[in-house]
Formats: sequence, structure tokens, C-alpha cells
Amino acid sequence: MFANAGILALRRAKRRNMERIVLACGGTAVNSVEELTEADLGYADLVEEHVLGEEKYTFISGVKNPRSCTILIRGPNEHTISMLKEATRDGLRAV
Repeated sequence: MFANAGILALRRAKRRNMERIVLACGGTAVNSVEELTEADLGYADLVEEHVLGEEKYTFISGVKNPRSCTILIRGPNEHTISMLKEATRDGLRAV
């Protein structure tokens, strides 16, 4: 029903993930289809799921007024990842 109209609907999503999607895409999280109105809908040009290693990630792009984002940090080992995380935090604090 939703997919035919170009609408992505999630169910049983983790609360924190839903909060991030709402901040990124706009719209409102609702608990049932009966509560859904057009004003509750957010917007994104593209939503894709990628498998990186053993984890699945959802990438959302082309949002109109993003208020949230995620930085994916990868590396060859835990030490490198730790160093990258710290450098990223330092850079964000400087802004």
C-alpha cells in the first residue's frame, strides 16, 4: 500500500533510530496507520540498505532540512577506529 505510493513505512523500529529518522527527514513518528496524516510525512530522495561487514545500515539521502546525521567510521583495526573517533570528536567540538 505505502510502497506503491513511494512511501517508506517502518515497523518495529528502535525508538532511537526513529528519532534520528524524524530529525533527518522531518515528519512525525506515529503508532498506527489510523493516526497517519499527510502532515506526518517526511521527505528523502533515496533510502538504501547496505551490508557492511556483518552489519546492515540504512542510508538516507536527499533530505530537505536535515537536523541529524550519522558519521560512519571504519578502519582496519580497533586502534585505528579509536583514533579516528577521537579525531572526529575533536573536530566537531572545534566547530
